[in-house]
Amino acid sequence: MDITFLGTASAQPSPTRNHSSLALRIEGEVFLFDCGEATQHQLIKLNSDSSLVVQDPLDSTQVGSTPRLARINAIFLTHLHGDHCFGLPGLLCTAGSVVRLDAETVPNNPIHIYGPSGTKNYVRNALLHTMSRIGRGFVIHELLLPSDSPSTTAPHIDEQLGEDYQPETINDGVFWTIPSPSQSPSKLSTFSIKAAPIPHTVPTLGYLLAEPSLPGKLRADLITPHLLRNKEALNLKNPLSLLAKFKSSNEPIHLPDGTILHPSEYTDPPKRGRRVVILGDTFNALDSSFPALIDTLDPPSIVDLVIHESTNACLKSDIESGLTPDQVLQTTQEHGHSTPDLAARFAKRVGARKLVLNHFSSRYKGDSSVESLGVMDEVRMLAVNEFGSENVVCARDFMQVRVVAE
Repeated sequence: MDITFLGTASAQPSPTRNHSSLALRIEGEVFLFDCGEATQHQLIKLNSDSSLVVQDPLDSTQVGSTPRLARINAIFLTHLHGDHCFGLPGLLCTAGSVVRLDAETVPNNPIHIYGPSGTKNYVRNALLHTMSRIGRGFVIHELLLPSDSPSTTAPHIDEQLGEDYQPETINDGVFWTIPSPSQSPSKLSTFSIKAAPIPHTVPTLGYLLAEPSLPGKLRADLITPHLLRNKEALNLKNPLSLLAKFKSSNEPIHLPDGTILHPSEYTDPPKRGRRVVILGDTFNALDSSFPALIDTLDPPSIVDLVIHESTNACLKSDIESGLTPDQVLQTTQEHGHSTPDLAARFAKRVGARKLVLNHFSSRYKGDSSVESLGVMDEVRMLAVNEFGSENVVCARDFMQVRVVAE
């Protein structure tokens, strides 16, 4: 399970940062989060030149491959600001493979799209007025607030009707539970997917993906001596064949010599599944349902990775120009965004093991020059000081980050 950042800019792209998008990959299957302008170009460039990959500076293990356009299963939009969704119609046409206008199509592997109210209107009208066809077909699901009305625009010719999800409540907030994003078996089907509103200038979502605990490893080394000791009495040519039954049935095995093998005594403890929080633009993610949702997980208050925006920061150069941290914070939040400090406070509250900062102002270049890396390290240290851990990374375009349960 890994994440490739395809665009890490805020508002306007720059020569070193594309508009917002990232690809979450599980065993090759791709799930996009946001789809800013030129997202498909980023995927195409990366697939044609793997030397563009940027290594996670905190992880020496290389991912080894790149996400494929054809493997996109679902697209999760955080909100409908253009820098997060202008690339969607074009990517759909490419990933869905355009068909002849007179072709009879029966889509069997549609691309699923999730987003806030307005997503259906946006996608349908963009495809309608450009006379575009999506060969694979697509499905749009909207996550509606109580004040939202379902879309009344006509479905596109290649569209399969999706769902309008209504929110559930937790404490004083709301959230949505999202079923598996595929009619066919999906690598994400075993994950619990939750979404919740986060404060921004327009309706905006964040997503929590939680993998269930994985079964503990069967300790064959401890069981084998008991089985071999009873080989003749069991009248089995290969008594080790009982290991498969022992693991699948979870029932104790009664051996002829009176030994009873209980699965719980010969199985390692379950391994916690991986957990990721991916947030859209926000000026205060703590004022959302995510802390409460993460507190309900078992075990609670542990997340392997938080991806949080960090549009602006108060650096030494800002202080030298007469600004104060409070002034930068106020201005940033008035525009609906966060600083590294705010991102770190959220990550710390939800028990994040690692924080990746994303969505940077065009002031902060994303190249590998000494000057740029020095500026981004200053941004990073603001988060480190608040987070209380060195496990903070500033994302760059084409950076790959593995998701590992620790």
